[in-house]
Amino acid sequence: MTHEEHIWVDNVSEDQIWTVVHENHFPDQNKLSFSIQDLLSVTGNIIDDAANNSVVDNILQQNAPDMTNIYNGKDTFISPLCLLKSISCQREAVLTLAAFALEYGDFWHLAQHYGKLDKLTKSVAILKRVSILIKHEILEKRKAAVTELNNLIMETYHVIGYIFELEHLLQQNNPNDVPTLTTAIKKIPTAVYWTIYSIVACTAEINRLTSDKEEPDNLPKQLSLKINEIHKKLKEDYKRCMKEKAETIKYLWISKELVICENITKVISTLILYNDTEQPVVSRDSNNNKIDGDTFINEVKGKYLLLYISSLKNISKEELLRLTNLYKRIDQEYNCKIVWIPIEGDWTTEAKTKESQFMEWRKMMPWYAVQYFSSPSYMYLKKEWKVRGNSTVVLINPQGKVKNTNALPSIKDASINFFDFLDIKVHTMLKPVVAHITKEDTQLQQSMENKGYTFFIGGKNQKTTSELCNKIIKAKPAIEKELKIQIGLATVTAASETEKTFWAGMENLFFSLAHYSKEYEYEQVTKEVHKLLSYKLHKDDIDGWIMLTKGWTVVTCGQANTIFTTLEEFSFWKQHIIGKEWGHAFTKHHARLITGKKGLSCITFQIAGNAPMHLDCPVCDDPMETKLVKYNCCHPRLQNAAN
Repeated sequence: MTHEEHIWVDNVSEDQIWTVVHENHFPDQNKLSFSIQDLLSVTGNIIDDAANNSVVDNILQQNAPDMTNIYNGKDTFISPLCLLKSISCQREAVLTLAAFALEYGDFWHLAQHYGKLDKLTKSVAILKRVSILIKHEILEKRKAAVTELNNLIMETYHVIGYIFELEHLLQQNNPNDVPTLTTAIKKIPTAVYWTIYSIVACTAEINRLTSDKEEPDNLPKQLSLKINEIHKKLKEDYKRCMKEKAETIKYLWISKELVICENITKVISTLILYNDTEQPVVSRDSNNNKIDGDTFINEVKGKYLLLYISSLKNISKEELLRLTNLYKRIDQEYNCKIVWIPIEGDWTTEAKTKESQFMEWRKMMPWYAVQYFSSPSYMYLKKEWKVRGNSTVVLINPQGKVKNTNALPSIKDASINFFDFLDIKVHTMLKPVVAHITKEDTQLQQSMENKGYTFFIGGKNQKTTSELCNKIIKAKPAIEKELKIQIGLATVTAASETEKTFWAGMENLFFSLAHYSKEYEYEQVTKEVHKLLSYKLHKDDIDGWIMLTKGWTVVTCGQANTIFTTLEEFSFWKQHIIGKEWGHAFTKHHARLITGKKGLSCITFQIAGNAPMHLDCPVCDDPMETKLVKYNCCHPRLQNAAN
């Protein structure tokens, strides 16, 4: 390559680089008859000894023999060095460096021992132009250029080393577990291109340095900067990949441990306190008073934990105020502690700013806080609990089981009543939902405690509700007389605080039941709650809704017209009643009315701000804020059967 041909191509595109490297320098792995790793190891030894150790330094310090009276070659003889080296341009990066190292290491080895060589070896050295460069007057002039060349060779060697290590990591690991691999591997074609470019440039520079003619410098000044930049980036990527790999191993250990944990102390020691590098710092109160891990574990043992998880930038004062109002009550009434986990990843970056932000928020929190939360633990939060950037609250019971991974909306809607929906039991599930209704009616409350039957009635407005109550009052005497039971009535007044509280409670019940919906005893009541929630959405399109309960559990729900029809047809289905258990027979007859009629109405219900799962934006990967959850079903199978 002549000086004119050796031009700088910094403006070449990434696509062009990829094409060149892929077409010319990617070896067929099936045809490789040697180990790339072994070749790189041998090559590294050569480069280290020739360029990085004392050989070149000794020669540059004039320790080599004086060649003035020894060199007998003709000055006009020029070894075809570039032609011998041209093979380097046609191989993938490691092969290229190996071919280069073969000649470069041999050159300096001959130069080091030139005065002691036999005739044959001296002839080889002359062929390689060793005798020209180590002439004192030439070496003195070109000393700086040789040093610069050696530095570039070492940097290029390190670049190839990181290329090899990154490709090895890709073969051994899932990119999902080591995310940086995905971006790092994309840099390799560019790195290979500039590596080969650098070696070719170094070859041309050696040709110039070993010439007895004064020729202009062939080594582009920008090349060293380019190789240094690539080296730095690949090194950073490699370190980050190794860190992510180690964190993934720790994450898998955490996941395994939490699957088999049986108490809250195991969750604390595994998820919060586990860190083999920088230990998390736990503080007890707004004064940031520190406590050790054992003390922390003892103080939360046997309790519920509310983990308030946020970054330092996305905390809401409104959320803090809401949690502060709950703080003392949930500790006293529900044996529950709050722990703030600020998620910041690397606390060493912008350390002063983060510490200042932490202390600013810490003064507003009278509960526990964990500073320097570990990255593997955060990985668990992201993968298992879908925690992202937005603040969230995760509730864990004393047995170490997660009860809710998105409790913040429920706390917002129900405040302290949210905790009434923990560990829902079938026979008491409605107690927190209708407590605001029954507390003013002692007789009704007593009836429900004694597992009596009650109709809860709601409609478009107060007039509708009153009309529905009157119809129930007229229809139920026959049943009460026949079965010798009392049936209670309760109203959910439209457009009132009573109705608002009722629906909020029913939504909280819905999410609590979601944890048990596949268990047999919860299955039917879960379906009835689903059905009831659809009436909230369509309350303006139906005459009204009615919920039949037995004690504190749901028997069935329906639109007013089908419930009335069921009551009116009591004489047809009463023979199916076993003893006084008429609720089951009522439900069966009501279900036949619903599925047997034509033109089945679609069950649809939606819930604002209280999603059963987290979703991330498919474009930017940021967490999506839940505004509305909507459930639709048009009963195609039942519709076809009815037709």
